[in-house]
Amino acid sequence: MEKIPEGPGLIVYYHGASPIDYCYFICNLYIQTGRLCYSVVDHLFFKLPGIELLFNLLPTVHSGRDESVEILKKGNLLGVSPGGSREAFFSDENYNLLWGNRKGFAQVAIDAKVVSGSLCHRACDGNGALDF
Repeated sequence: MEKIPEGPGLIVYYHGASPIDYCYFICNLYIQTGRLCYSVVDHLFFKLPGIELLFNLLPTVHSGRDESVEILKKGNLLGVSPGGSREAFFSDENYNLLWGNRKGFAQVAIDAKVVSGSLCHRACDGNGALDF
């Protein structure tokens, strides 16, 4: 937690089959600091019955770059998994990143003038958070 910026920050993480480690992170963040972390969620989930009720309780984003930039400009944290569903379904036990050409998350950080963030990769097996 000590490496999470006090101001705005982009939390980039490996999705995995179940992003339970990310869920643990956002809960732990709130317990320790009282801060919420907005999460980028695939718009497909909002079409599933009942899921929208859950996401209305949590700070989620599914409308794109502009909304993400505004969230960061307001001083919030924003979690994004560039690999998304592809990484969840097709990655293997080696936790290979499946980001393809997805660079929008980096552009969001540039547009919001967020100069530091955290990269959480291989969190499932305890290999760490790195600053960039």
